[in-house]
Amino acid sequence: MIYPANRRSLWACARLLGLLLVAGLVAAACSQAADDPPAAPTSAPTTAAAPDSPDEPEAPTTEPEDTTGGLVPVGSDTPGVSDDTITISFIITDTSAVAAAFGWETPDEGDREAQVAALVDHFNAAGGIAGRQIDAKVTVFNAITDSPVSEEAICNAITQDDKAFAVVMTGQFQENARPCYHNANTLMFDAALYPVDNAGFEELAPYYWSPMLPSYDDLVAGLATGLIEDGWFDGATLGIIAIESELSQRVYDEQFAPRLAAAGVEVASYNTIDPTDGTSFNNDQLQAIINFKEAGVDKVVAIGGSRLVSWFIDTSITQNYAPAYAVSSYDAPEFNVFNYPEMMPGSSGISVLPGYDVNDEQYSFPASPAEQECADIFAAAGLEFVERANIRTGLMFCDVLRLLKAAEPHLTEVSAQGVSEAMWALGDSFEAASVYGVEFTEGSYAGGDLYRRFRFDPECECMALTGDPVDFDG
Repeated sequence: MIYPANRRSLWACARLLGLLLVAGLVAAACSQAADDPPAAPTSAPTTAAAPDSPDEPEAPTTEPEDTTGGLVPVGSDTPGVSDDTITISFIITDTSAVAAAFGWETPDEGDREAQVAALVDHFNAAGGIAGRQIDAKVTVFNAITDSPVSEEAICNAITQDDKAFAVVMTGQFQENARPCYHNANTLMFDAALYPVDNAGFEELAPYYWSPMLPSYDDLVAGLATGLIEDGWFDGATLGIIAIESELSQRVYDEQFAPRLAAAGVEVASYNTIDPTDGTSFNNDQLQAIINFKEAGVDKVVAIGGSRLVSWFIDTSITQNYAPAYAVSSYDAPEFNVFNYPEMMPGSSGISVLPGYDVNDEQYSFPASPAEQECADIFAAAGLEFVERANIRTGLMFCDVLRLLKAAEPHLTEVSAQGVSEAMWALGDSFEAASVYGVEFTEGSYAGGDLYRRFRFDPECECMALTGDPVDFDG
């Protein structure tokens, strides 16, 4: 993760950036940076840890096998595909300028452009995709310059200059980015922790996919279910903070509140947080704390992503307020643990993205043949890693290409709709490297299928996994 040199710097960041919240620096600089794990050396070779289950099959060899079934026809209005190549763009988010500006430490993820090149070389040697060689375009996105204007410019470069068939996205948190790619008929594979519910996926269909992560509906429903079953609400006085948006209100009303009501859990205080400018953002948090203190709230749930828990914890410290928090992967759990261990006792929730949530002592690396496969592809190119945190972005990139290759036998047309139908045909047969599990269901564009419960362990001062993977479908 990217961590401030001291925990007060997040508060200083909020004060300094202030009005720049509306321009997106909070989302893509402070917020995005807040979810990167601690740096680890990369000099030692990758070694395979014991898989979670003794019944796991042997890790696949890195020797590519040409499985192409020949040239697949191209659909109408489909950019970036010729008889020889298929253009895929990869967005790499560079947070080094943000880190330098605020004195943060950044993890060593190595040369991510070299990682993309290694993946492309590997899969091209295996026949490419749909009978075509992958023509990879890489855009390095400087998080400190993030704004609606800059993300529109990135989209235009990828769709108009590169004429990409698909884009693999990290770090784009502006609302205009995804509609821009949709309007250009460019297929999106989102690897960012950007909350989108089922209604949002429907608006962008069939061009928008979050193949490794769940829909925000499922995420919030799973969080509520996990907390209820763990007894986290028992004896608690509950407060809610929610980003002021249609998404947050819709997901709260449809997924979270009904489950609480069915379990007999009451909400003592519900507060919305307006993120459109720094003054509103800070004032709304302060008012929520006043309301929570008056109501005796001792446990807090955040709805809407945007690393709201991290901001709220930092603000709470200045007000001598220390409730327990519900957390998910969208709340930067490891950042909170690193910077505010004294504020984390009693915190509990669900993890969907282990590379951003837990350390390797909690989830062995590599944990599966799929994760080993990706690590071996990088190792074959001389790119070796010690910890999952070092390879987390590379695993997401690897999974996208592995997924396209796995879906290839079902591909009847190279188009957004054709790829969607081919992925749906995979069902639950695809093993992901970057997450606990995926399943592709017809009509759904989010693949994340499994989560694991975790809670703060004061002995290790870490988020400790509890229990086995749980299906979002129950």
